[in-house]
Amino acid sequence: MFVIEKPKEIHISAWKDLFEKSQQNSNQKHNFDLFWTSALKEDCYAFAAKNDGGFLGFIVASLFEGFFEKSIYLDILFVDANFRKMGAGRSLLNKIEEISGSLEIDFYIQRIEKTNLIAKRLLNDYEKIERMIYKKV
Repeated sequence: MFVIEKPKEIHISAWKDLFEKSQQNSNQKHNFDLFWTSALKEDCYAFAAKNDGGFLGFIVASLFEGFFEKSIYLDILFVDANFRKMGAGRSLLNKIEEISGSLEIDFYIQRIEKTNLIAKRLLNDYEKIERMIYKKV
């Protein structure tokens, strides 16, 4: 079995190893130091699934507060390929859902790759909504 816990400085190397695994098949490469600093902020919700053998995966979601809404957005959910389909991803999502429920705000997930069938199955009980997102070129 596994436990869900917040990031701790003593586990930084384990988080870094898992973060680097999450970047292997990604088109966009992200900076671990920026990731780690962000994960420790108050308006960020970061958790790892961990067992005696090490870290299985992690989730990071950020609080968004605008003029008209307050919500939580999933930044990244990653479970090591060796530990998928064991419930770690679902448990990590449940933790963020629990937080959004206690704060009484919506939790949004965006940018699921079309080829990521495991993630799509994990999100079967989510409603797909369309939102337009713009980025300056």
